[in-house]
Amino acid sequence: MADEGQQRKTIVGHNIVVFFTFFLIIFTTAVQIFLIQAEIGLMGLFLPPTMLFGSMMVINYWKCVKIDSSSKSVGKPPSVQTDGWRYCPYTGCLGSVPVNSRHCHQCNVCVIQRDHHCHFTANCIGQNTLPFFMVLILSMFGLTLTYCFANIIYITTHETPGTLILTVVAPIQVLWYFLGYVTLSHCLISLNIVISFGALMGSIVLNYHEYNLLFHNKPYLTKSMPIASSGVLKMSKLDRIKEVYGKKWYMFFIDPTHQSAIQKQFGVTKVM
Repeated sequence: MADEGQQRKTIVGHNIVVFFTFFLIIFTTAVQIFLIQAEIGLMGLFLPPTMLFGSMMVINYWKCVKIDSSSKSVGKPPSVQTDGWRYCPYTGCLGSVPVNSRHCHQCNVCVIQRDHHCHFTANCIGQNTLPFFMVLILSMFGLTLTYCFANIIYITTHETPGTLILTVVAPIQVLWYFLGYVTLSHCLISLNIVISFGALMGSIVLNYHEYNLLFHNKPYLTKSMPIASSGVLKMSKLDRIKEVYGKKWYMFFIDPTHQSAIQKQFGVTKVM
């Protein structure tokens, strides 16, 4: 009963995180389009990349939330220990799991080729979700970079040195709004500017991490790969991309419904 209660709390917590993340994406996009891009008169320039990267981000975020990377995604485990399988003693598994999986205590299940547990997607980033997570953070970088260019134009044309200091300190703007010193639109713009620049810095760090994950030390997403004695992959970067996303890797960035090579291999789309 305790485990069931904890599981219900975990599910509720995950749903709250996913809802808040979707709200944050919609909120920043709406403020950016209707209050910043419209104000500077450059919607024709900034709106297309905003819609492109925004739609890519939402679609791949949803895939990272929904797709299962757990050991259960490979089907029913064998009743006895065989090559390629090991025993997991943790609650939630208590049975055979693939040797290339690690247990996640937040998800309470073993995850194949686990990289990390992402609190923003409320799901583990592993073999089945990593391709979508990479596109997610690339689109996040493109979206926040677009926002930041628009924000810089807004700041240089609508802010004075004195008001700029207050603009970038969003908590002060919120306080000033409730005290009646600034308008709601200026308060929302201030929040958008701070969130945009913070998200841009975060996306740069994440992209650097995933670049190393894809091309260097960790041979994720494949059954067997040539590794040099230094731990670096022997294959070219293009071959590595094809290994992860398939020969038509470019379709993954054009067609939101396109499946990765890994997803086609396992045919997994169920929720953890």
